[in-house]
Amino acid sequence: MHKLRLIISWAMVACPLWVWSMAADDNGDPDRDPQAAAETVADSSVYVQQAELRPYDRRIHRYRKYWASLIPTSLVVQGAGNMGLLSAGIGWHYGGHRQWETELLFGYIPKYKSSRGKLTITLKENYTPWSISLRHNYEFEPLRCGIYVNTVAGHEFWQRQPHRYPDKYYDFLSTKLRWNIFVGQGIEKEISRDNRKWVKSVTFFYEVSTCDLYVRLMVLDQQVKLNDILGLSLGCRFLLQ
Repeated sequence: MHKLRLIISWAMVACPLWVWSMAADDNGDPDRDPQAAAETVADSSVYVQQAELRPYDRRIHRYRKYWASLIPTSLVVQGAGNMGLLSAGIGWHYGGHRQWETELLFGYIPKYKSSRGKLTITLKENYTPWSISLRHNYEFEPLRCGIYVNTVAGHEFWQRQPHRYPDKYYDFLSTKLRWNIFVGQGIEKEISRDNRKWVKSVTFFYEVSTCDLYVRLMVLDQQVKLNDILGLSLGCRFLLQ
């Protein structure tokens, strides 16, 4: 009788443990069955992929992607270049190899002999077709080229000829907008990941540029040489991402 009681007591303790272990195996406990855990993760991934295909999720994804593309990717500081003594602004990189860059710059022209200083606004498009990797995280840009248009704020400059002048007194269209072209080179230093905080790389560059008014002057006046219409500018670009 005493032995029967011991057997019944042992069975009451062992049966719940056996049932619990079988239930854990059936449910795919990751600690006991790695394959079951992998299947569980795969099922979750399939669910997420299916959720991303829904029209609402696709629309939200496109919405956030377009807004994210408006975030500037660089800061630029440039001196001279027919856009003021000193200009600064923001830029956006894009393209398959990020070879294109659009910049918006604000510059300042000191008053010199005029009554006040002036503000300039420049919209610039850069193209860097390729770069050459050097040692110590340096890259050389053998060609930088592009075009930009700038304007000067102030009543002294006009888009159309004022009425106070005789008709066709000036044979050029505007003194307020200037179209410029440039070529140049640059060298980029990439900051190591251990020391990187806000800036990914720093690029120093130079550009040789001219504007439409200078080219027109050289065409009309044979005494004006190519060196007379070219200008040199220096700049620095801080790549943020």
